[in-house]
Amino acid sequence: MSSNPAGIGERIKMARKAAKLSQTELARRLDKTMRTVQKYESGEIEPSIAMINAIAKELDVSPADLIGYRKPEIQLDTLSDVIAVLYQLNKKAGLRFEIDVQRPPASVEWSCSLRFNGNDHSADINSTVCLLLENFRDEREKLETYWTDQAAFDLWVEKELAYYADVKLSDREEVMLTQMERLQRRNELDRQILEEMRKAAEENGSPE
Repeated sequence: MSSNPAGIGERIKMARKAAKLSQTELARRLDKTMRTVQKYESGEIEPSIAMINAIAKELDVSPADLIGYRKPEIQLDTLSDVIAVLYQLNKKAGLRFEIDVQRPPASVEWSCSLRFNGNDHSADINSTVCLLLENFRDEREKLETYWTDQAAFDLWVEKELAYYADVKLSDREEVMLTQMERLQRRNELDRQILEEMRKAAEENGSPE
């Protein structure tokens, strides 16, 4: 983690006092020395994310709160709000999602999905998103098949919020093109697509 250790330490101290625990008692529960707890609270050393989770559990607070992460208030009241989220995702550098659509008569089903290519080297955060979505899928499945409850799912989310709080996002740089430049780039893309289609056709038609 690269959060401010002093800030984390101060939040641990405040949460400990709110829980009416001494440094000695917290150290005992964490199987640490009191001096280690003192170093956590002073910012002399930064606790690992695993230790943050352990401290949060003992103090009955959110790991994200100890990290100092504040969840944004995202209102999803209409489909317009969903479009706004997609728009914001599309603005971020390091992220790139494809929209896959299956629709009759080309397909039996009518479905759509957002796809993040984890091997896309031009979008270096995609691989992290893939891992996160994989874990989210697994945890949600546990909830929906009654292997866990809502409280456990919410706790997992809080731990993930704390873990990824330092993965910063920035807006991608906007490229201003003239109409001629856009046409030139469009023609180049069309040429590349046709070339890929020609190669695919040759490979499919070639003897094995």
